[in-house]
Amino acid sequence: MPRTITVASQKGGVGKTTTVVNLAASLCLAGRRVLVIDFDPQANASSGVGWDGSGDGGGVRPARLDYLSAVLEGAPLADFVRPTSFANLSLLPSSPEASDLDIVRDFQDAPPERVRPEISRVTAGFDFILVDCPPSLSGLPTIALNFSDEVIIPIQCEYYAMEGLSQILPIVKRVQKTTNPDLRILGLLLTMFSEDLELSHDVVEQVRDYFGSLVFESVIPRDVVLAEAASHGCPVFDYEPTSRGAWAYVELAREVLRNG
Repeated sequence: MPRTITVASQKGGVGKTTTVVNLAASLCLAGRRVLVIDFDPQANASSGVGWDGSGDGGGVRPARLDYLSAVLEGAPLADFVRPTSFANLSLLPSSPEASDLDIVRDFQDAPPERVRPEISRVTAGFDFILVDCPPSLSGLPTIALNFSDEVIIPIQCEYYAMEGLSQILPIVKRVQKTTNPDLRILGLLLTMFSEDLELSHDVVEQVRDYFGSLVFESVIPRDVVLAEAASHGCPVFDYEPTSRGAWAYVELAREVLRNG
């Protein structure tokens, strides 16, 4: 059975998409088959793995994918999955229509037995499913948590890090109590760590003291190469494999594989 992991936070700019793209690529390097599901209408995870919205060469399928509505109408979700140029990595691209609140509401209100079997069918051939979400506390992130096994919560090593956690952790707990009792927190991921900033060290110490083993050992550094790789439409290991950012995500992938 594949492991479905949502990367979620209500805050923007904390490294959700960067984590989805580069953790997916690192798991692929380890020989795992990975599907990235881009739930963010901004489609940054889609562009981060090289998808430009032009379809998959033959032009048979539409570039704009309203897969939320399509699944509710009985269309196979597999029709919307795209290959990428990276070995072992596939993509369910973001749909601009995913920003339509009515569509999101209909999908969220759909009975689980109508949605989950279709998701299970499309994910059956993969080892990992990684889901990227918009910065929000409801809507698409809640849908993702409803069908996920695990959640990774990125925490930026800056002011108000703990405040952000105080907002998203109750959402996770509510999903566990209502719609997905098997959901577990895979880990809290410290991101954008600056070695020369005392504040970064303070945040790491504070989060580790409070949450203990729930925090990943891996810490993602503030590395301009991560942003450069995204702008080139590729994971950082493909862009600059010797960078600090690349190896930080390789270490994170090792932890995820160990913590099965």
